[in-house]
Amino acid sequence: MADFLQALGSGILVGLVYALLGLCIVIIFKASEAFNFAIGEFLVIGSFLFYMLFFDLRIPFLLALPLGLLAAGLVGALIERLTIKPLLGRSPISMTIVTLGLGFLLRSTVQLIWGSHTYSFFLDLPDITVIAGDYLFLSDPIWAGILSIITFALVLGLLFRTRWGLAIRAVSESQAKAMAFGINARFILLIIWGISSVCIAVAGIMISNFGALAAGSGIVGLRAMPVVLIGGMDSIVGALVGGIIIGVCESLAGTYIEPMGLIGFKDVAPYFLMLLVLFIRPYGLFGTVRIERV
Repeated sequence: MADFLQALGSGILVGLVYALLGLCIVIIFKASEAFNFAIGEFLVIGSFLFYMLFFDLRIPFLLALPLGLLAAGLVGALIERLTIKPLLGRSPISMTIVTLGLGFLLRSTVQLIWGSHTYSFFLDLPDITVIAGDYLFLSDPIWAGILSIITFALVLGLLFRTRWGLAIRAVSESQAKAMAFGINARFILLIIWGISSVCIAVAGIMISNFGALAAGSGIVGLRAMPVVLIGGMDSIVGALVGGIIIGVCESLAGTYIEPMGLIGFKDVAPYFLMLLVLFIRPYGLFGTVRIERV
């Protein structure tokens, strides 16, 4: 039981970071019905922007973090203007395909600027390690969970407590109807990509804080795929629940299955779980069931 509770708690902390990645996918999908396959590259870029400010320029953390997130948001908005805006009004599949090519382009750009070697990444945040009997929860995962919750809550506050959030939700319901009521859907989509890029950067910084940052770190972004497919592509609650499910699944697989000799199984376990859920509920646990007449 002790091993189970330890794995459960650790999985929830990591799952909160995955939930934040899922949120980034969901808010873009709700607004444009496009899936951002370049999420891993956005994660790496946001992490490196913070790295430059905090480690290279040695700006204090409390100043480097908002500046790094602002820079990540501006980069996301710029990329949206250059690659996504020209496709507005076309099939969402076109946008999705563009994000695939965008991922390769951004990955090559990151390698060109920062190279392929690994950078040491330790934020040295206050130690809040929790030791309770047989249970040990390290400081870095706890900080990752806390900052992910804070970011998640801030985004929800923006979406449901502000006029900007009302406009974002209107565009998410229907771009055509929102524009009919005088809402600039193009500008709102720009804001959404900026917000998404900021959230991805937060997740990237927390993941990198586990020890290292490299151009190939973007592979972690693929965890967003089972998160949103299990939780539901258009559900914010689903992103939160799906992220926790994936984190716990990964942790339990590492605790109980990998010691049996299946080394690396925890990396593929979330995708097996994703397939199982999709067989039962094709739209995810909280996704909107869409019925189309032929």
